[in-house]
Amino acid sequence: MRYYGVYVDGTNDFFTYCDLKDEFNIGERVAVPFRGRIKSGLIVYRETFETFEFKVLPITRKLESQIHLSESMIKLLLWIKNYYLCSFGQTFGAAIPGNLKVEYSYNYRFMERVPLKTFEEKELGNYFRQKAEVTKATLCKKFSKELVRDALEKGVLKGKNKLFLEENFGSEYQELSEYYSQRMRVGKTTLEKRFSKDIVEKMVRRGIVFLEKTLKDNGKLYDIDEADGVYSKESTVLNIEQETAVAEIESSERRYFLLKGVTGSGKTEVYLKLIRKALEKGQGSIFLVPEISLTPQMVKRFKGEFRENIAILHSKLTPVQRAKEWLSIYTGEKKVVLGVRSAVFAPVKNLKYVIIDEEHEATYKQDSNPRYNAKYVGIKRGELEDAKIVLGSATPSIESYYFAKEGVFKLLELKERYNGANLPKLKLVDMKDEKSHYFSRELLKDMSETLRKDEQIMLLLNRKGYSTYIQCLECGHVEECPNCSITMNYYMSQGIYKCNYCGETKRYTGTCSSCKSKNLSHMGKGTERLEEEIRKYFDVGIIRVDSESSKERNFYDNMYREFLEKKYHIMLGTQIISKGFHFPNVTLVGVINADSIMNFPDFRSGEKTFQLVSQVAGRAGRESKKGEVLIQTFQPENHVMKRIIEGDYEGFYLDEIETRKILSYPPFSRIINIIITSIVEEGLENYARKFYDMIKDEGVEVYGPMKAPVYRVKGRYRYQIFLKGTRQRINAVKPVLDKCSRDLRDEKYRVVIDVDPINLM
Repeated sequence: MRYYGVYVDGTNDFFTYCDLKDEFNIGERVAVPFRGRIKSGLIVYRETFETFEFKVLPITRKLESQIHLSESMIKLLLWIKNYYLCSFGQTFGAAIPGNLKVEYSYNYRFMERVPLKTFEEKELGNYFRQKAEVTKATLCKKFSKELVRDALEKGVLKGKNKLFLEENFGSEYQELSEYYSQRMRVGKTTLEKRFSKDIVEKMVRRGIVFLEKTLKDNGKLYDIDEADGVYSKESTVLNIEQETAVAEIESSERRYFLLKGVTGSGKTEVYLKLIRKALEKGQGSIFLVPEISLTPQMVKRFKGEFRENIAILHSKLTPVQRAKEWLSIYTGEKKVVLGVRSAVFAPVKNLKYVIIDEEHEATYKQDSNPRYNAKYVGIKRGELEDAKIVLGSATPSIESYYFAKEGVFKLLELKERYNGANLPKLKLVDMKDEKSHYFSRELLKDMSETLRKDEQIMLLLNRKGYSTYIQCLECGHVEECPNCSITMNYYMSQGIYKCNYCGETKRYTGTCSSCKSKNLSHMGKGTERLEEEIRKYFDVGIIRVDSESSKERNFYDNMYREFLEKKYHIMLGTQIISKGFHFPNVTLVGVINADSIMNFPDFRSGEKTFQLVSQVAGRAGRESKKGEVLIQTFQPENHVMKRIIEGDYEGFYLDEIETRKILSYPPFSRIINIIITSIVEEGLENYARKFYDMIKDEGVEVYGPMKAPVYRVKGRYRYQIFLKGTRQRINAVKPVLDKCSRDLRDEKYRVVIDVDPINLM
């Protein structure tokens, strides 16, 4: 008898159950008795003890209709629970789609090699052979007409309208025999109705039939032409840098790689070749991208490359689509996964690669529990499943590049653009000398010239809406969100005020809600306002791309196609447009306000600015036409701006790493942000102070408690406690934080522990 720790659905803990007949295993979904009811659970670990101070109940049964997890996946979920200080239930819920059911078919299979002796056995054998009968026309579609005719003449095949296999004559009919053998299946219920259950069980004991359990066919999610084969051979010829990178990743005994390639250098071609060669060996791959809906080119490329072997996982799938894709991966039908953050949990069989494109992107970090980072989860999964991890970016995160410099990751570089394309020319424009805060004179001049040549333009402004707030010039009132301590943005296209934190909306009337004055001033420019200003200068097709304009299901596919077809000559948008688009006719990129992120109170603000501006600059001149990038800033003397203009990531890294070393920020430390919230402000600071007092002497730097930069969000007041220390000390303090959360549990307060936070607001 064995004892297991079982996670019971809907709880936050593990409970001990016994396996009376040694019939269960770790990772299986089971039914267990729990507080007078039968509930579903997951076997997570084997207990090390065999005597307990409480009565241990037995596991009731295995849940065949539920997904079972591999031991390596269980270990990964436990690692996430312990590293990110969340409950196992939260981790399990994030990793496995809810209400995912597995359906099995139960069929009896006839074994021809066993001699049939009794009348019952011969009758059953004839029944199976009749079920396997097939027309001559169907056989001739599967096999050559010559083979079928020869088999009929030699008596291997018999029958008139339908043919059955009499016996096997030699190896030349092996494929024919296997074909009929596959057809000699009868459903469990059907056979037990035709013959008695006792007779069938006797046949099973004799070895004449055996019960076969298979997953039901779930159908295909994508309509892909079968004639094109399983995957296509790539016609693109890699250059020397790309071939070197592929060879190094394939042959190296190293597990972790950082592929640093300038924008347009063909990193995707490297990824595709690695995945293709793994697939030829029956090995699987996971390819993560920051936002699947934002890269229609990537989706189209992967579908064309891997066809029915590709599963695509993203947030816009319906529950039915998600279930079908998951099951196709679970059964091994599909071996290549393209997806966003949560695809890191996809149950890929025989995993060879986890590839994380644009590894620097903040969207790999989940902003709700469990607050995991898919990059680090992918690295851990590679360790557990003996897979290789490839991180890729033109502008790697400071931490990743540091680990590459230190030899933790193997650094591979692509320094040239693919097909000999030139990098764009970058130029800073000092906006202090300009009358307009939208367009410098130089940008307007270059836009006119670009449009005259029938070329296209991309403009980046990382603020959506029309204006960031509206102020009354009579009484000074500013419209604020009733749930959050932040001003509401104005969206002219919808005629509303909207809070970008909680989504609260309010109709815009054109008058001050306090004094009813119509003398209002629009402060801060957004993409809607920018579109309005452009139309004053240019009468051309303009498309705006931000999270508000792109809510329609097929927006990105349509936008991508129409921009390629030159229906639009100017694309303007938020950071969305910096990610992965390839438009050969774009020769001018304008950054309207490069300072917007740099002014945030965040130690990563310089890094985020460098990455965003460099990435969007990479959209220009990606093929034969030369590209130009104009970057508008009020801080041209800032070292970040200078490094961007020089295209000097290495110099920027050296500047940044020196500062972080002095201040002991990552990668020289680990940080944890504790957010304590309540719908009632009174008592919150005192509660946060109690939490602080319990951890202040644990050997790490502790700052706070202090009001969060955005003090109130979604009706909850927020205090923060900030922890910083070495990896060893941060790991040592985690159990203390877990204990504090339990000991100070109070329904009035909510404690969120964010390990390795990206957003500090």
